[in-house]
Amino acid sequence: MMNKRILYTFYTLLFFILAFTGCQSGHKELGEMPQKKIEKESHVVQLPMELTNNETRFSVEDLVTEMNGTFEYDPLHRTLHLTIDQDHFYLIDGVPVLERNGEYLASDDIYLIIDDEDQPFLPASFLEVGLEMNTTYSKDAISFEWFGPVEKVGGPPDQFNFETWDTDQMIEYLSFLNKPIKGAQVSTIPSHLPGAKRLYRNGYHEGLDWYDFASGGDISFDTPIYGMAKGTVVRADHNYEEYPSPEVRNLDLKFTSSVGETPEYIFDKLRGKQIWVQYPKGVMVRFAHLSEIPEGIHVGQEIDENTIIGYVGNSGTSGAVNQDRTELHLHQDLLIYGELFWKPFDQDQVLTVLKRIFKE
Repeated sequence: MMNKRILYTFYTLLFFILAFTGCQSGHKELGEMPQKKIEKESHVVQLPMELTNNETRFSVEDLVTEMNGTFEYDPLHRTLHLTIDQDHFYLIDGVPVLERNGEYLASDDIYLIIDDEDQPFLPASFLEVGLEMNTTYSKDAISFEWFGPVEKVGGPPDQFNFETWDTDQMIEYLSFLNKPIKGAQVSTIPSHLPGAKRLYRNGYHEGLDWYDFASGGDISFDTPIYGMAKGTVVRADHNYEEYPSPEVRNLDLKFTSSVGETPEYIFDKLRGKQIWVQYPKGVMVRFAHLSEIPEGIHVGQEIDENTIIGYVGNSGTSGAVNQDRTELHLHQDLLIYGELFWKPFDQDQVLTVLKRIFKE
């Protein structure tokens, strides 16, 4: 009897030891079922396609219908706000740049198309670059496999809101930037600063002006503009066409006066020849009124603070269309995730930020 009890106790202890060891080594407990991997079901989206001499395009309305998105086209500004899943896209007619979640993509194949009935279309490349879809083409349709809602691509971190920052926080965030013109100084003339009140251009000055008489640096048409930091070129206006005459430019200005604001597509024309660079942390800079852009600079190129990305000019200004060589300066807009950086600050604070990030 005693031997049977000893054996029973021994086997009972052995069972618990083995069971405990199995749990520790990752073995499943009795009754635990293997977890089945859940995969998203997909379906093929087919968009009616229009083929013209220059492009393959599709209707924005067809896209949002198929993908449960939304869009808003503003016929005055000729702008498109498009939302698909958690991604937000923004385009301006005539501007070959796609903004996605406040960051700008390096592709000059995506642009807004407005047909004769004032309806928005997009080129097929939007699907491949903006939505990162693998597309196939048939005679009259573009097809791709859609797996349903996806997480947002890029954009600001959760709870990011620089409009609550003080000047020290903004300076720390932008401290990686260098001056675009070596030897120049930030102008202290109020009208040259971002946020300065204006009677035109929607009521304020968007960016910072670098004029020779105010910034020094011996600024001329031969003055190079440097890349400021490591970044990616997302726009380079090699094929820029100036206003053909003062009369044509004045027609745009007359229209802006009549509607009481400057539509975005006209605003872009008034900035002249431009180059845009996307930097880390959602920082993007528009360099405007350039005279030239080096031939080797192209969309998608990685640049740094020593790269010459253009030369100071007066394109888009009255001085350019009048051909009198006046209005020579660099205009520079600095944005964070698609918003002008200076929005939280008054003019004194803006000047403080600029002087400290450019180490003056």
